[in-house]
Amino acid sequence: MKGWIALDIDGTITGDKYSVPGPVVDYLRELQNKGWNLAIATGRSCGFALKALSTFDFPYRLLVQNGSAALAMPSKDLLYKCYLSESAIALMEKAFEGIVGNFLVYSGIERGGKCYYRPDQLSKAQREYVSRLEEREAEAACPVDTFHEIEDFPLIKCFGSESEMIKLANKLRQIGIFQVAHIRDPFEKNGQLLLVTDFHASKGETLQAMMLREGRGPKVIAAGDDENDISLLEQADVKIVMPQAPALLKKQADFVAPPVSELGIITALKWATQDAD
Repeated sequence: MKGWIALDIDGTITGDKYSVPGPVVDYLRELQNKGWNLAIATGRSCGFALKALSTFDFPYRLLVQNGSAALAMPSKDLLYKCYLSESAIALMEKAFEGIVGNFLVYSGIERGGKCYYRPDQLSKAQREYVSRLEEREAEAACPVDTFHEIEDFPLIKCFGSESEMIKLANKLRQIGIFQVAHIRDPFEKNGQLLLVTDFHASKGETLQAMMLREGRGPKVIAAGDDENDISLLEQADVKIVMPQAPALLKKQADFVAPPVSELGIITALKWATQDAD
């Protein structure tokens, strides 16, 4: 094994919701055949991630919902999970006091990757947002009266304006039991999201769990474009960052890749793996 290559999806290997460019897939297959272990790490649910990765016909590890679970692909065997408990809901509701916005609760792959929402607590614009979310993810958005009947779950997704999400992120981090990533919504203009998981669930910690399980190898390469990729980059010997990434990520970069529209991840990975060929 030459090591690991861990890659974000949106804005890193593709700009499309439902596919990865053929040349990128072909190059990743070539790297896997050469002895690299591949991990795809995403904030997406499993079902939504697999829509984009449908042409990946080679083994890899899929780290979904910001590292809340890891699956062996293509078998979909669950290798690792780190979920929030039902008690997190009350803490989330308290943190939302005085905040304009709302949140969704995502089930794990065991329950079909559903998204739960409370329609009576959403504004018209927020209900329209949930409808667009359901349409693009092509997975069920389930209305419920309360979240308190959901025993455990991988991810809470908060949405609202940038200023409100910054305030909420600060409140949640002070609680001390959550991992909180503030990212741009890749599918909504000016949209802002918080991805909230268990404190020990992140892309980086789950990649570390995979490496402990399967061996690290001599080199780890990681690539991403937003705040939820920081933990992934921290595990890497070689850090690749996309050009649209915030300044905080670019400060960590060993290589800033060309844009995703120019298949920049191929250029970056050729540079990062050249001494291993």
